[in-house]
Amino acid sequence: MCISKKAKKETTPAAPAPPTPSPGLTPSVDPSGKGKSTKNKKSVAKSVAKDAAPAAPAAPAAPKPPAKAMIVVKPWVQRTLDTGVANLVEEFRGLAKWTPEGMTTEAFAANKEKNRYQDVPCQDKGRIVLKFPGLASDYIHANYLGTAHNPKRFICAQGPLEGTQHSFWAMAIQEKVECIIMLCNCIEMGKFKCHQYWPLEKDQKMSFGEAPNQIHVTKIDEKKMSPEEQCINVTTLKLEWADGNKTVQHLQWENWPDRGVPQTNLTAINLLSATRGNQFPILVHCSAGIGRTGTIVAIAYVQDKMMAGEDCMAMNELLKELRSQRPWSIQNEFQYLYLHRVLLAYFLERHKSSYGELLSAENATKYTKWVEDYVKATSGK
Repeated sequence: MCISKKAKKETTPAAPAPPTPSPGLTPSVDPSGKGKSTKNKKSVAKSVAKDAAPAAPAAPAAPKPPAKAMIVVKPWVQRTLDTGVANLVEEFRGLAKWTPEGMTTEAFAANKEKNRYQDVPCQDKGRIVLKFPGLASDYIHANYLGTAHNPKRFICAQGPLEGTQHSFWAMAIQEKVECIIMLCNCIEMGKFKCHQYWPLEKDQKMSFGEAPNQIHVTKIDEKKMSPEEQCINVTTLKLEWADGNKTVQHLQWENWPDRGVPQTNLTAINLLSATRGNQFPILVHCSAGIGRTGTIVAIAYVQDKMMAGEDCMAMNELLKELRSQRPWSIQNEFQYLYLHRVLLAYFLERHKSSYGELLSAENATKYTKWVEDYVKATSGK
């Protein structure tokens, strides 16, 4: 869940507890009031049963992971605990400047005014080639990033500049995007990180481009993703253009610091879960479109490979796979550690009923130490 600025930072996990009931199941309550010193137990029970409001339906139990996922998750968790935080930092530093062999950036070089950062190139391979009418160029700083199940699962992009807003929305229409994940604020630490490319007020409309190829964006409503995730705004936007209209969900994570890590572990999982039903590419951006963007996509990338039963032990090689599609994805060792932290929390805390056996006495000690070292390494980041 999201944590407010006043909330305490992450604490180390408690020692493994006895098995808990399956998700969605709650202990039964004896309506007779057994154990209470009352003389009219039966009449009280009938009264309670008669007057009580209908109970809310129990949440469905979380499905158990496929057997093939179990096979690859367990050694991955063990490897992460055994490797430790310090060695993972060194593992990342060994690849910090790795880029795909033979990478070309001709379109990037030819469109300097459309790049937010001149030192963050967009490779030609896998870039989104715009075909929307009325654009002066087919270029936008964005690449496809595929997963084990979908070669175009994500589009990783830089945050729109004032002069690239029309291209950004044209890309969303062309690629049939139904969901946009924004991992930054428009202004951070007094610096512009992304242009305000969507309307802030309900029923407000913004228009981009020139007639007859204009794109109109209207804000329909806005809400928090859930009571637990107050740092994520979900805005419904209506897009209209000459040939049609559609609705897009815009999810903005507001408190993930640039080049740093959030203070929460499962918010990333909850955010990705909210987009799981999308059949078309999910458009993800931060400011440069590589750090926070690369990290959130990496979490989904590893999850998808594990669900497919693919070996994920060599995380340094997975980083290369990501960067082969979107160069410079995951900018620093803190984001690399956060990727591991989220997945550990997902397996050992959220799905403890499936993977809790990994927390033997020895591993429970390792996990506690791992989290302590992680907190020290990422403190203030």
